[in-house]
Amino acid sequence: MDEPPSIDLLLIACELAGKVECKPQREDGTDAAVYASSGPTVARRIKAGAKFVASFNGAPLEPGLCPARFYWAVSMQVGAVRKTNYKLWLDQSPEEVKNLWRARQEARVLRDSLPHGQRKKKPWGPL
Repeated sequence: MDEPPSIDLLLIACELAGKVECKPQREDGTDAAVYASSGPTVARRIKAGAKFVASFNGAPLEPGLCPARFYWAVSMQVGAVRKTNYKLWLDQSPEEVKNLWRARQEARVLRDSLPHGQRKKKPWGPL
């Protein structure tokens, strides 16, 4: 299977995020206050065509010090609006997110291989 596109992995991370922190940037580049946001909000902005840069931590963080073991840092700008930094906290490692993407791709291939009448029975599991 091919290497997953980063946007697909980021959208799955948005789905799995347990906590999302939103930090709008001021004109001088410093972060304003931290606000609570949601994974679906970040995903919706990405799908709407926002310019973004994303990265993730590969090593698990100490339990108890952070909301979750792993995070994705996303910096995005929608249109001419100021830049906003997001931190998506999730318990799944980047490798687990990649494995979930692969499983969904395999399920999609199986579904597409079935005759149209059998697709309604959903033998492939959740997508």
